[in-house]
Amino acid sequence: MKLRFWGVRGSHPTGVPPEAIRQKIVSVVNRLSASDLESETSRLKFLTSLPEWLYGTVGGSTPCLEIAIDESRSIIFDAGSGIIPLGNDWFQRKKKSKDIHIFFTHFHYDHIQGFPFFGPAYDPTVTLHFYSPVTNFEQILRNQMQHPYFPITMDNRMTQNMHFNVLTSESIELYGTTINWRKLNHPGGSFGYRVAEGDRVFGYLSDTELLPEDYQASTVNTEFLSGMQTMVLDTPYTLGEAIEKFNWGHSSFTHGVEFAHAWGIEVLFLFHHEPRYDDQRLHLNLQSARWYAKSLGNSKLSIYLSMEGSEFHL
Repeated sequence: MKLRFWGVRGSHPTGVPPEAIRQKIVSVVNRLSASDLESETSRLKFLTSLPEWLYGTVGGSTPCLEIAIDESRSIIFDAGSGIIPLGNDWFQRKKKSKDIHIFFTHFHYDHIQGFPFFGPAYDPTVTLHFYSPVTNFEQILRNQMQHPYFPITMDNRMTQNMHFNVLTSESIELYGTTINWRKLNHPGGSFGYRVAEGDRVFGYLSDTELLPEDYQASTVNTEFLSGMQTMVLDTPYTLGEAIEKFNWGHSSFTHGVEFAHAWGIEVLFLFHHEPRYDDQRLHLNLQSARWYAKSLGNSKLSIYLSMEGSEFHL
């Protein structure tokens, strides 16, 4: 399995403003020396030596992840604005399934706002399979695509090959994986997903405010979290912000590190980034999270920022 990030921001899409781009250019130029420009090799060495926050961007699209099972089959989680470039990429793929499977954590705007612009949904040969534990989620999706919110409906332009699957059993089998879900602590409700293929286990826990009981080895926690190697976790806040914004439904990267440490997670991706934070601030948070993991005596936990366009083999 391969994890692909298409949207990683929380709350609303966040572009890189012109002034931020200018500041990045100035910072890069100020680091240059004459020897860096002598040859193609020296120029490449200079570029690759730049801090990650300067050489690229974390991205500003809202949540959308893809688990690629193989070259043609994949599973999508959430339909924030990140699903738009995913759809554009789908059209360019040499091998692609006409069956598209989308799982929803919940239906706040930042997790569904890209769906009306998801190109493959307008291909009449495509079959869309939607999944959620929310019983009336079909109506929720249809309601956002009607006047006065949107000029066309799901009925008059999109493929009519749609299946709305309400998740009621403990798990579902799809493409050789077993997918489980559980409710998370978030205003209005949200659901986390566990995807297992053999001994490889991936967890997607977006929009959750971690509670003391989440760290306890209860039967429910153990069944969902044990054996999970890789986790994408909602961590937009600093510890101070999490205390300030108690009951807002999100977690700090400090709590995220403690949670990963408690459950033996090997790879943690910080996710649902605060829209007010620029690339430099997010990378400073990453450094702090890595430092905190080491202070806990956990040198085995690898921590990364979720970044648009990045891929990770599970």
